[in-house]
Amino acid sequence: MIYSSWLADKGGYAYYETPERLGLGDDLPTPRMRQVSSIGVASTDGGRPLPLGAKLIGYGPVARGCVTPLDRSGLGGLGATTGANLALLVGLAVASAVAGAFATRSLF
Repeated sequence: MIYSSWLADKGGYAYYETPERLGLGDDLPTPRMRQVSSIGVASTDGGRPLPLGAKLIGYGPVARGCVTPLDRSGLGGLGATTGANLALLVGLAVASAVAGAFATRSLF
């Protein structure tokens, strides 16, 4: 069975293959998706989960087989600030302020 996973940062899809096989006309089980708004499920949450052990077999511009939900692991940024990221940002801000203070002192 082939699964396609959207590559949000590059565009296109990554293709994965599993040894699972289905006969012609066999229906897949209905995926369970959590409704987060009154209008339904977000399109980025729709799809079938990628099975464990799926092997990457290539990339392409269009989806093939089953489409997986959007993988958000590479989309983190300042909007998804964790405690560790926040500590790093505060540390960098303090270091910049200290470096700036020393730089202005040496100019005068």
